[in-house]
Amino acid sequence: MHICFIGEFPHQQQPVGGISVLLQVMARELTALGHRVTILSFSANVQGWEQRTPFGLYRIHPHQSVAFNFWRIARSQNHFLQELHREHPIDVVEVPESGLCFLQKIEGVRYVIRLHGGHLFFSQQLHQRIKWWQAWQEKRSFAKADAIAGVSRFVLAQTRPFIPAHIPCTVIFNPVDSNRFLPASPPETNRTKLVFVGWLAEKKGIRQLIAAFGFLQKKHPWLSLHCYGSDTKTPDAGSYKKLLEDMIADQGISKVYFHGIVANAQLPAIINEALCCVYPSHMEAMPVAWLEVMSCGQILVGGNTGPAAEIISDKQNGLLCNPHDPSSIAAAVDWLILHPSESDEIRRAARQTALSSFSISQIIQQNIHFWTGRGE
Repeated sequence: MHICFIGEFPHQQQPVGGISVLLQVMARELTALGHRVTILSFSANVQGWEQRTPFGLYRIHPHQSVAFNFWRIARSQNHFLQELHREHPIDVVEVPESGLCFLQKIEGVRYVIRLHGGHLFFSQQLHQRIKWWQAWQEKRSFAKADAIAGVSRFVLAQTRPFIPAHIPCTVIFNPVDSNRFLPASPPETNRTKLVFVGWLAEKKGIRQLIAAFGFLQKKHPWLSLHCYGSDTKTPDAGSYKKLLEDMIADQGISKVYFHGIVANAQLPAIINEALCCVYPSHMEAMPVAWLEVMSCGQILVGGNTGPAAEIISDKQNGLLCNPHDPSSIAAAVDWLILHPSESDEIRRAARQTALSSFSISQIIQQNIHFWTGRGE
């Protein structure tokens, strides 16, 4: 089978998001199983083939002019797919929510959408204004799909009203590479670090986490908070990291460290040396970062919104908190500190959950079933 993915993919020093990680994991596994994989992505300064093996990676360089850039990108995508199909016939093209809007479908190719959480989903869940242009693109894209998969039951249920009723839909969880994200051996001891990995952005709950850390530091002064991820912009185009640093200074909080972007390969070691990982996102679709923590046999403190209940059972394989309430975040971490024996069992259960529900071998087979249209 020849699968062509269209979506973001890490390049040089670009930040790595959940979709990027998913494509890397899927591409490695599929090629190991003998399938052909091509990824069509973007770059600010590269046009053409970046690599041919073990999977193909082709970059489209958007024009500098913003006007009608969507049309130029779509024209480049369509031209590439037609040429690729002539060279190596494509079986499946997979895109995120709006990805089919401007694509011209090739006869005999199956076009599918994976719901990672698009504009319509996050606008509704975060109570933000729905922008007509982005909404129109997603709805037009949905109407052109041969099938749609949501990465969680929650994201599919919330997006389903915008999808034509005749389009077949299913749920396929994101996978985690449990052979890379492994528990430390021997286990780390004397853990004193809280770890946050993600964009420095309001919707990731980092501001509330820092406020919670201020509460925790008074009771447990040996704690430190380590934040890994890229800065973003505030609504007035300022630095969100600067906003956080000003908050830290104003509230007299210490031992908060910003480490910037790190490669995904470094994350297992970072996760394993933590007391716990605290990712109090206001909303997610199915966060790969959560699965990476659990696969390491580490404790995740996650926000109790969206698909959280599909991943975590509170105090069984992780901890849940109200991501909008710093006192709730602090209470979850405080419980962990005060219950070391229960914490060890949670770590074991987290690893088992990753292996039983999110293993790459299991998820790949579900995807092959989806891509081939069996069972529709």
